[in-house]
Amino acid sequence: MMTRQSLALLTFLFSIIFVNCTNTDNFDLDEELEIIDEEQLEENNDPEESEEENNNSEEEEEENEDSEGNEDGEDNQGNEHTVDGTTPLLTNVRNYIFGHSLILHATDSDETTVPYWLGALSTSAGYNYAGDGQYGFLPGHANLPPTAQWGVDGVQGLWNSEAGTPFSNADFNTILLTAGNFVQYQGSDVPYDFENNVDNVTPISATLDIVDWVVQEEPEVTVYIYENWPDMDGLINSFPPTDSEFDFYNQHTMGEFHDWWLDYHDAIISNRPEINVKMIPVGPIMSKLFTDTPLSGIPVTDLYEDGAPHGRATLYFLASLITYSAMYGVQPPANFTIPETVHALVHENYTSTLNIIWEELQNFNTDSGNSRVW
Repeated sequence: MMTRQSLALLTFLFSIIFVNCTNTDNFDLDEELEIIDEEQLEENNDPEESEEENNNSEEEEEENEDSEGNEDGEDNQGNEHTVDGTTPLLTNVRNYIFGHSLILHATDSDETTVPYWLGALSTSAGYNYAGDGQYGFLPGHANLPPTAQWGVDGVQGLWNSEAGTPFSNADFNTILLTAGNFVQYQGSDVPYDFENNVDNVTPISATLDIVDWVVQEEPEVTVYIYENWPDMDGLINSFPPTDSEFDFYNQHTMGEFHDWWLDYHDAIISNRPEINVKMIPVGPIMSKLFTDTPLSGIPVTDLYEDGAPHGRATLYFLASLITYSAMYGVQPPANFTIPETVHALVHENYTSTLNIIWEELQNFNTDSGNSRVW
C-alpha cells in the first residue's frame, strides 16, 4: 500500500515533470527537488497525530464560533471587506495552501516557512492559525482532490487526506495559492509551452480549476493569490548578485513581474466575479522594503540562500508580516518577540516596517478603486 509520504512525493514530482519545460533556461529540476524533505514530511504527518489534531481543531472551532461571527470571507469581489485596522477579519484562520518553496522552504528550521510565522504571530496576538498544504505548481495542483503534505511546528493540522476524510470536513475558510516564479516570460493566458500540454493548460485555466473545486467544497471560502518573487538566476550573472544587479532585480519585481500578476488576478476575478478572490503582493512589497527603507542595509545573502531564490528566516518572516496583515485585516502584534535568527535591522525597524506594509496594502486597488486584498 502506498504511504502518504510516497504519494506526496509522487504528487510533487508529477507537478514538476508537468511544467519542467516551461522555461528550460531558468528551471533547475535538481534545485526544486531539494524542497522535498522526506524526513520532515514523515515526522510531521503521522496519521494518528493528525486524527488527534483534527479532534482538537473541532473543539477549538466551536470555542471560536462566537468570536468569529460572520467574518469568514463571505463577501464576493464586488462587496469588499470593511477593514478599519483594529477589528480583525478573522480570529480563527483555517488555511489550505497550494504552494511551493517560496511559501514553505524545507530546511532544518521551520523559520523558513510562511505558515510557521503566521502561527507564531497569531498566537502572540491571541488569535488562531491552523492549516495544511502541499507542494507543486498550478498544473499539478489542479490534479484534484489535493493531498495534504505539510506539517509545521506550532501549526495545527486540520485535514488528513490519507484517511479519505472529505476536504469539506476541515472547514477551511481561506485558501492561499501561488504560481511558479519562472513563468512570467509569457502571459498568464498563454498555454504552458511544455511538450505534452495537449489540453492547452494556462496559469489562468489551472487556477480556475482549483478555485472552482475549492468553492464547491467550501462555498464561503476566501481565496488569496500569493504573489511571490521572481527567479533571480535569469536576471543576474551569478549568485549572489552585485548591488546593481540586486537593484535591477527589485525594480523588475515591482515592475514587469508585478504587472503579470495584476493581469492574472484581473483575469481570475473577471472569470469568477461571484467568488472572493484576493491577491497579496508579497514580492513587490518586500522589494520596496529592500529599496526604499532601512532594510536596504540587509546583505542579500542574509535574505536569500540561492538564485531560485529560496530565502532565509528573515525573508520568510517579512513575507509573513505581509500575508498576516492581508489575511487578518490588522497589523501583526507590535509587541511580537522577534528571534535573533531574523536580521537586526528588522528588529530595529519593526514598527516602521509594519506601517509601510499596511500602507501598501491599503493602496493596493483595482483601476475601479476596489481593494485587491480586502
